[in-house]
Amino acid sequence: MAPSQDRGAAGPKRRGIASLAFDELGIALAVLLFFVVGAFSSPYFLTLSNLTGILQNVTFLGFLSIGVGLTLMAGEIDISVGSVFGLSSIVTALLLKSDYPVVAAIAAGLAVGLVCGLINGIVAELIKVPVVVITLATLGIYRALALVLANGSPVGGLPDIPAFFDWFGQGGVGQVSYITMLFLALAAIVEIMLRWTSSGFRLLAIGSNPHAAHLIGFRVERTRILLLAFSGVMAAISGVCAVAYLQTAGPTGGTGYELSVLAATIIGGVKLSGGRGSILGVLLGLCVIGVIQNLIVLWGISPNWSQGVSGLVLIAAMALTWLTTREGVNPR
Repeated sequence: MAPSQDRGAAGPKRRGIASLAFDELGIALAVLLFFVVGAFSSPYFLTLSNLTGILQNVTFLGFLSIGVGLTLMAGEIDISVGSVFGLSSIVTALLLKSDYPVVAAIAAGLAVGLVCGLINGIVAELIKVPVVVITLATLGIYRALALVLANGSPVGGLPDIPAFFDWFGQGGVGQVSYITMLFLALAAIVEIMLRWTSSGFRLLAIGSNPHAAHLIGFRVERTRILLLAFSGVMAAISGVCAVAYLQTAGPTGGTGYELSVLAATIIGGVKLSGGRGSILGVLLGLCVIGVIQNLIVLWGISPNWSQGVSGLVLIAAMALTWLTTREGVNPR
């Protein structure tokens, strides 16, 4: 029995290395398709300002997608990230407004994300229920905390902090913001970890077959708790960066982000049951989301129809990626 279980746990490693480029090919084709549609349907689509605008718009979702993507690869679903984003941004803004040092405010915002993620993981392990159930509950709890702390109103009137708001929040190299550069750097680091370290192998093995992973000595429960803590921190980083970018924070900030993030990760080839995926694929999924949102604006579609159009295009994108990444055509 043991040898077969070891092979089952090692399976994700082989698939992740041998077929990674093939899996991502379908996602890249979907992105290319939308770029072609955009180029032919609007003269403004391929302008530098529009393309960098798309990149900026998906940046805040991108931080969340890194954490949610890793959690999903390990076989769990975190849907509380939008609320963690909002709560972290509110805490950061309130401390800045109370004249706390910017470093302390940032640290507090990140600590909120860490604590929220740890609560999600620890509670799920203690009462032995799926993480998706716990995060469905904490989604409402964390949002309520944000509303209470902010008295239901946006937190504005923040003090002038040039290094935080002007340099970091609005600054950049060319038309690429420092916030976007931070996101891409974190994505690259996590991708390297996932592909080339034993930690990435353990994560995929746990998502593919948690029982076999446990039998060969992997600490499944601890790994999942740490992944949820990481997901909370990534949501908090996004919330803190949003404060720097917008110079305000709203208690409803991040509402609906969890759905867009899940769509990006699924389009990006992350398997819902765990055991397969990459951050590069998640980035491509984000590109699909960003281009869809941008085209809706460029086409002048009424907001009453925008959600329906987004849903139809997302289904088309998932169908295209499924046709090119399903197991039946996956090369060995």
